[in-house]
Parts: sequence; structure tokens; C-alpha cells
Amino acid sequence: MINTADNTAGEFYQDKMADGKTIPAQCHYLNMEQEVNVFTTNLAMATVRSGINLFIDNIGYLIFCGIILFLLYILYKSYFSPPIYVKELTDIGYEHISGKKDRAMNINRVQSAKQLGNKLPPPYPNGWFAVAESRDLKVGKVISVDALGLNLCVYRGEDGVARCVEAYCPHLGANLGIGGTVNGSCITCPFHQWRFNAEGQCVGIPDVETVPAGISIKKYHTTEIDGAVWVWHDAEGRDPLWIVSEAPEMKNMKFRGRNEFMINAHIQEIPENGADVAHLNALHSTSLLTEIGNRFPILHNIIGQHIWAAEWCRGEKAHEAHMVIEQKYIVMKCDVFPMKVSVTQIGPSHVRLHFESPFGSLLVAQSVTPLSALLQRVVTRVFTPKHNAIFGAFMVLAEASQFKRDVAIWNSKRYVSSPAYVRSDKTIRAFRAWYMQFYSESSVSLKQAMQNPLDW
Repeated sequence: MINTADNTAGEFYQDKMADGKTIPAQCHYLNMEQEVNVFTTNLAMATVRSGINLFIDNIGYLIFCGIILFLLYILYKSYFSPPIYVKELTDIGYEHISGKKDRAMNINRVQSAKQLGNKLPPPYPNGWFAVAESRDLKVGKVISVDALGLNLCVYRGEDGVARCVEAYCPHLGANLGIGGTVNGSCITCPFHQWRFNAEGQCVGIPDVETVPAGISIKKYHTTEIDGAVWVWHDAEGRDPLWIVSEAPEMKNMKFRGRNEFMINAHIQEIPENGADVAHLNALHSTSLLTEIGNRFPILHNIIGQHIWAAEWCRGEKAHEAHMVIEQKYIVMKCDVFPMKVSVTQIGPSHVRLHFESPFGSLLVAQSVTPLSALLQRVVTRVFTPKHNAIFGAFMVLAEASQFKRDVAIWNSKRYVSSPAYVRSDKTIRAFRAWYMQFYSESSVSLKQAMQNPLDW
């Protein structure tokens, strides 16, 4: 029998049992809460057990689906969304600098304190330099480029041709690369809508019937090759001294991705790395898969290591040099991945590498562009035939893994004009003599290039 009473004094409602004792109603609430908790716990456990059993019963199917999805992802990245690997200047070579809030300031301090070396060559040699990626420069697009100590405007006309002109309008100095628009093959100033044709001549001024003669902007020779737009720079103002032809195999190859690095060094040091044959085994022998072999050398035999051999020489054309590299990947004394690379250096900033491997052939095109006197943007583009797209995408990341080791050195080294040569360094001496042809009497010196025109 249950009795309830109105307890205005704050007492609990009570239940009367057969023996006359009473139990506070609060106990019923506690019992119900415990039962709910037990039920919820049992339900959760049962759900977990069912999920585990379902996973175990279908683990083979799930692994198969996972593999299929992974392969589809690789195919998608290889054929439709090539990998783009980009590293900024402070990403590599500054791991020794600690701190979070002040790290950027400390890196800037280290860069400012870095010794440059002595007798550095001019920072802007004469030759072709990549200023834009062909894939990124769509029809009608205009971009602003700061390179070679110049401010440039690069655009693609409605006729599909990439062009480059001086950035500043001769009227009142507006930057054509920032807000300028394309009309046919012309670039139009964003300030007063003055229009300049493909030759740099002013051909249109609003509300002016006849454009005064002699109004023009400087036009730069451009070419589009190896996935980039290249501009000819010459301190003497000469027309291009050589033309770069398309590699024959490029007709059957497609773009598979690129990696891009910012480097704090003189431009000459980047291609000179190829002639430095001794550094290959000193810096690049450790497996690109893992660097654990550096800590435990005994693991080199199990993980594998790279063994390099190379030769450098001048080319038949004065502006070219050649190199042949043979790479072996040794695992337990077996060469599991032999590869031969034929390298052609074209001028001061353009390199082509032709790879032959068990997985097929590919072409790598590298460019070095001085954004300022001692700041280089190095871009490596990979091309392969259609059937070899997966290998090409892999090589984008593999090449980046090896190249990062060089970047870490460049970002902290200084230029040495008179090295303590040993016998194995003879190719470095030969390279420097060959590279001197790209400097001329009017080349801007490092001191001139590093002067800030805004320091009044």
C-alpha cells in the first residue's frame, strides 16, 4: 500500500512497506538511475562487441576496400591532381633555432648575421630565367613578378601567347602587374587605362584620338618551354644569345608535379652542386625512405643506401654543360634499383635531367630564379609518358626528399671564392670557369644589387 502526503515542511514522500517501515522516495530515484546506467553500459558494450565481431568477420573485405581506395587515390593524384610540394625559406635548415613566439625573429637574426663570403660574382647572370608556371598563367591572367632586380608584369594574351613587360606604366608609374587587364594581345594600365601592345608601344589612351609617338614600355623576350615561362635577361641589352628547343621526348610526356624551394644563397652555388661529384656520396647516400641509417649505420645493409658515380664536362655548345650520373640502391649487396641520369645544363639557370630506370623514363626540368641578390627560387618539374604517371608522381616527392638535404646546407653556408681544392674537386674548378661566361662588363655587382632604393 502506498501513501502520499503533502509535505510542505520539506520531507520526502514515503512508501510504506508491509512490515510498517517506510523508504524515502529518493531511493527509488537512485535505483532507477542505476538501472538506466547499467542498461546504457550493457548496450554500449554489446554495440562495441558487435562492431568488433563485424570488423573481424569482414577484415579481409575491409583491407581489400582500403587498398582499392588507396590505389584510386594514387591514380587520381598521378593523372588528375599532380603533387605540388612547396617549402618556404625558413622551413629547412633552421631546425636548430628553438622557440615559438620569437622563432621568426631569431631566424631573421641568424640570416642577418650569416657571412656572405668574399669576392662573390654578380648575382644576376645573363640568360633565360623562369618567371611563371605555364599551368598557372591562364589566358587573360596578369601576374606581378619581382626577380633579377627587376619588377616585371607577365601576362597571357587572348591569343594564348605569354608575354613580359616592364611593370611600371610610363604615364604615372602604376604597376601593370597589379590590377592590369588583358585586351587581345595588349596589357592595359589599371590607373588611366592606357593600353600597350605586344611590342610595348602605347596604342590607346582614353579621350585621346591620336596617341603621341614614342610612348612605350620595355618588352622582354619570352619563351615557353619545360612547363614554364622564361624571360631573357642580359646586362648588355643584347638579344638572346641562344634559343632553347623543346626536348624531343616532351611530345609524349605530361606534367606529373613539381617541387619548389626558397634558398638563401648565390645563384651559382645551385648548379655548381652538380659538378661537386664528391658531395653525392657524402650527402645523398642515406636512403630517401628513412634517415635512421645515419644513427645506426648497420641498418644501411637492410634498409638500403644510394651509391653514386658521376662525370661532368663542357658541352659542344658554349652555353651547355653535361653530366652523367649512375645511381645504385644497394640492399644486402644487391642493386635493387639501378638508375642512369643524363644531365644537361642550359645557361646559368636551366637544367634538364633524363632518367632511365626499371620503371621507365622521365624528364625533370629545373629552374633557378634569383628573386633578389641572394634569394633563389628553385622549381623542379617532372614529366613522364602517360603509362608512367605513378612513377612520375613518386619522383616529385623522392627528388624533393633528396634536394632538401642540399637546401639545409645552402641556407647556412657562405660562398668561398678560392676553395681549398683537392683532386676530386677538379670538376668544381672547371664548372666555375665555364659559368663565368654568363657574367659581362655591365653585370650588376652584389653590392649594387643589395642596396635598398627605399633607404633615403
